[in-house]
Amino acid sequence: MLSIIDKVSPIAIFRADQAGKCVYVNQKWQEISGYSFDETLGSGWLNTIHPDDRETTEKEWRPISGQQVSHLEFRIITKEGNIKWIVARIAAEVSEKDEIISYIGSATDITERKEAEHSLQASEELNRKLVENSPNAIVIQELDTTIVFVNKRAIHLLGANSADEILGKHTKEFIPVEEQPGIEARFKEIVSTGKRGEPYTFRIKGFGNTSFIGESIAVPFQWKSRQVVLLVIRDVTYQRENLERIENSEKKLKQFIEFAPAAVAMFDNSMNYIGCSSKWLDDWWKKEARITTESVIGKNHYDLFPDVSDYWKKVHQRALKGAYEINEEDYFVDEKGENHWLRWEARPWYRKDNSIGGAIIFTEFITQRKKAEQDLKVLAERLMKSNKELEQFAYITSHNLRAPVVNLDTLLGFYDPKQGDTPDNQQIYHKILKSVDQLKESLNDLIKLVDIKEVKTLPTQKIYFEDVLNLVRRALETQIEQEAANVTYCFDPAPDVIFEASVLESIMQNLITNALKYRREVPLEIKLETAELAEYIILKVRDNGLGMDLNAMGDKLFHMYQRFNDTKEGRGLGLYIVKSQVESLGGKIEVESTLNKGTTFIVYFRKH
Repeated sequence: MLSIIDKVSPIAIFRADQAGKCVYVNQKWQEISGYSFDETLGSGWLNTIHPDDRETTEKEWRPISGQQVSHLEFRIITKEGNIKWIVARIAAEVSEKDEIISYIGSATDITERKEAEHSLQASEELNRKLVENSPNAIVIQELDTTIVFVNKRAIHLLGANSADEILGKHTKEFIPVEEQPGIEARFKEIVSTGKRGEPYTFRIKGFGNTSFIGESIAVPFQWKSRQVVLLVIRDVTYQRENLERIENSEKKLKQFIEFAPAAVAMFDNSMNYIGCSSKWLDDWWKKEARITTESVIGKNHYDLFPDVSDYWKKVHQRALKGAYEINEEDYFVDEKGENHWLRWEARPWYRKDNSIGGAIIFTEFITQRKKAEQDLKVLAERLMKSNKELEQFAYITSHNLRAPVVNLDTLLGFYDPKQGDTPDNQQIYHKILKSVDQLKESLNDLIKLVDIKEVKTLPTQKIYFEDVLNLVRRALETQIEQEAANVTYCFDPAPDVIFEASVLESIMQNLITNALKYRREVPLEIKLETAELAEYIILKVRDNGLGMDLNAMGDKLFHMYQRFNDTKEGRGLGLYIVKSQVESLGGKIEVESTLNKGTTFIVYFRKH
C-alpha cells in the first residue's frame, strides 16, 4: 500500500538512516531531480544540492529530537543542469528509548513560486523607481483627502524639505480657496464612479511663497487594502503663462506671414489655409490663372495642390502632431523632370489651451546656391589636382631638362676648338648632339603636356570611331605589319561620339601603340569595341599582351614619366597623356589587366 502511495504522491518522499544516508526516494523525487533511485542513495542526494546551499542544508536538515521537525528551502541542480527550488520537511523516527533511528521527509518543487516572488519583487522595485524618479508629481490621498504618499517631484514642487512636512495634511491645504469648490466636485465624481478623471488644471500653493499651475489626472485604485486616489500632477506654469502671449501673437503672426518676403504658409489641423505669403504662391502656384493670398484663405491645401506627394503629406501630418522638422538641403525632381534643391521647415502652432492649432511651413529654393557650391567644389578639386600635377610636372621637367644641360656644359668643357677635327673632338661632338636630342625631346614633351592642360571648350562635332580607327591604322601600318597584329573592332553598340577628332585619334593611337609595344610571343590580338551607358559612351581597347600587376603599380600607372618594363623603349608619357586628354573633356579612364594574359583600357566619353 505504501509503495502505491509513494508512486502517486504529488510530493517527493525520502528516508534516511541514523547516519543520514539516503535509503529510499519515491518516483516523484526522481522526476524532480532527474536522478535515478540508485544515483540518489547514500550521499548521492547531496550531490544534487546547489553548491551555494550545500553547507547550510547539510548542517540543518536533520532534526535533533523526535519532537522537532526541520523545515528548510534550498536549491538543487537537476541532472539536465536546471536549477530548482525545493521546500523540505523532515521528521525523526525514534525508538522506545527516544533514540533517533531514522529520518523521513517530504520535498516539494516551489520553483514557480520562487520565480513569481522574484518577478514580483523586481516589478515592485521598478515601480518604486519609476514613481520616485517621475518628472511629474505623484500624490496618493485617502478618501478624506489625507495625503499618505508623495514622490520627490511633489516635494520639490510644493517647496517642502521632506515628505514628512506633507504627509498627514489634506490636499485642500495646498489649493487656493477659489479653486476648492471645483476640485471637490471633481473628487466626489471620481470616487463615486470609480473611473479616472479627465485632466484638470488649477493653481497649487506650496510652502512659503511657492506656487505653480498644475495639470492633474486623478485615478481611484486599491492600495494597501484600502481605497485611495492617485494624483499625477504636471507643472504647466510655463505653458499657461505663455499661452496668452501666444494667443495675442497669433494675429500678428498671420499678418507677418502674409507680408513675409519668404515662402511661408499657415494651416489649421485639416490643412486649410489660414494665411500665406505672396512668395509662397509665386513659388508653388504653377497655373496660368493667378490667385491672391486672400483668395486661398479657408481653402484646403490638397484641393489647391492635388499633386502633393505622399512624402509631403507625411511631413504635414508629423507637424500637425507636434513635430518640428527642418531639412537644410532636400533634393527633388519636379513634374517637368527638372532638378531642385529646397530648404524647408515644418512646425506646429498652438492655441490658447495649448492644443495644436495647425502647422506653419516655410520653404526656400536653394538650387542656385547648391549649383554654385557644387561648381566651387569641382573647381577646388580641379585646382588641387592641377596644383599637385603642376608640382610633379615642375619637378620632373626640371630634372629632365637639367640632365642634358649639365651634360652639354660638361662636354663643352672638354671640347678643344684648337685641336680641330680630332677623334676626341668628334666623340665629344656626337655626345653633344645626343644631349641636344635629349633636350629637344624634353622640350617637345613639355609643349605637348602644356597643350593638353589648356582649357578646352566642350566639343560639338560628331566623330565616328571607325573613321578615326582607319586613320590610326594607316599611321601605324608599319608597326602593325611588323608585329603581325590582328586589329579588329565592333562599334555597332555606339558608332559615334561627340568629341574632338584629333584628341580621339591621339587616345586611340597611344592605346594601340601601347598594345603593340607590350606584346607576348603569341599572335597579337587587339580588339576595339564600344558601349553606351546613361552618361557615357565607352571605348574598350583590349589586347592579349604582357599584362600588368595592377596591385604592384598602385595609382602610378597614369602618372607622367612612369615606366614599368625596362626592356621596352619609351618615356612613360603615353598613358598620362591619354588620361589628361580624356579628363580635360569630362571623361575618365580605367584599366583591367592580368599578367601574361592581357590588358583592357576602358575610356569613358561623357555625353554632351
